[in-house]
Amino acid sequence: MAQLFFFAVLALAASASGQQCVFPFSYGGITYYSCTSVASTDFWCSFDAVYSGNWKYCDEQECTFPFYYNGQTYSTCAEGGALASDWCSLDAVYQGNYVSCSDNAVVVDPLDDKPEACHFPFEYQGQTYTTCTLEASSELWCSLDAVYEGNYKYCGEEDCVFPFTYDGETYDECVDADNNGGWCSLDHIYQGNQVSCAEKPCGETIYKDHGHLHSPNYPQDYNHDMDCSWIFPARGGTVNLEFLDFTLEGGASTFGSCEFDFVEVFAGDRSLGKWCGDFGPTNITSNQDVTIHMFTDGSIAAKGWKLKFSVVGAAPFGPGLEECGGLLHGEHGERTSPGFPDGYHNDIDCTWTLEAKHGGVILEFSEFSLEKPGEYQGCTYDFVEIYHGLNRIGRFCGDSPPPTTTYYEKVSIRFRTDQHTVASGFRFSWTYLHSQTTPPTMPSTTDLPDGSGEGSGAMKEEDLDKFIF
Repeated sequence: MAQLFFFAVLALAASASGQQCVFPFSYGGITYYSCTSVASTDFWCSFDAVYSGNWKYCDEQECTFPFYYNGQTYSTCAEGGALASDWCSLDAVYQGNYVSCSDNAVVVDPLDDKPEACHFPFEYQGQTYTTCTLEASSELWCSLDAVYEGNYKYCGEEDCVFPFTYDGETYDECVDADNNGGWCSLDHIYQGNQVSCAEKPCGETIYKDHGHLHSPNYPQDYNHDMDCSWIFPARGGTVNLEFLDFTLEGGASTFGSCEFDFVEVFAGDRSLGKWCGDFGPTNITSNQDVTIHMFTDGSIAAKGWKLKFSVVGAAPFGPGLEECGGLLHGEHGERTSPGFPDGYHNDIDCTWTLEAKHGGVILEFSEFSLEKPGEYQGCTYDFVEIYHGLNRIGRFCGDSPPPTTTYYEKVSIRFRTDQHTVASGFRFSWTYLHSQTTPPTMPSTTDLPDGSGEGSGAMKEEDLDKFIF
């Protein structure tokens, strides 16, 4: 008992000091890729690649996002179900290893953590696929929706799963086994589905509004004799860059000299400087196009760099983008989402506003189809939010539109989409009422009409349980 108490104290002390699990780790001759309950009543992990007595109990910091469970992909803590509390899987594919968690403790950015493009599993012509497929195609492909609706992509290196097991060996990176060239598996246990690991492009123009970017091969050494540029168009907004990691070959002994390998950053045509060694650029903000120029010579290489970027307030990129948001005028009218009904666009964040008037306004969505969330996930991908004054009425997605409702304060209709998967969108209309047709005093939340009369449609209190917040 004293020994067990001693180990528990060590674990708590290690946790308090911020030490992190190491995956995979070896214990008793077995390799573990997530927390384990072996020799313990609770899940734990090692701080060393080979267990040497340093460990801690696992918590929500060891959650794996996204994870796959019971036909659904989760990018946030899952609702309790049979459990008393919300929980998360410790494995990318749920294998019975889980811990309790709370979205208040786990910071999850659905735009970063949502699986890139492919939706696994997906259904195509009545069949369910949990990986990329050659069905009806000469190249591996996947659906971008849970049920195939015409949105797909060909699979590439970004769809690799790591670690994967092949021929009894476990790999954490692309391999050159059996003379197939560089390749990776699309399944955790190789089942014949593979793609080539192509070399990352050396330079491109980035039209996404946010994301991460890194030098070729990062965190492995970059190539020799590179001369390439990445361009971030401002498009009327502000470009923000934050270098998260930076290691290049050092410069000459002369202070500030980067003669061999370097990164040079430009705002428009103006150079902001050259960097090399372990000292990268500070945070960069510019209203002009930003260019990252990377040059390497023929000797000595390092792991390179990784950065986080965002372009704020930029005009949307692409043809046929309609105006989105703004103050709505007139006693009645109608609006649709951009691209309706052919499909809206990625990276939309706009708000329509209806000013408060004495008689109130009826807001009705006659058509509504947004990207569907996974079970228990809530509307974390594409959604519409309705605000009544400063109070958020609800967040809506999938095929569940906001209810037809009469509002007596300013109404805001916010439409936000992420970087993946689109649907047809929505159509809404509004009609202002004359004061003599409405009650003489502003109703409280509990006094709103019950919605039984045509056109009133106000929410009943019990209906609040149906909304996804």
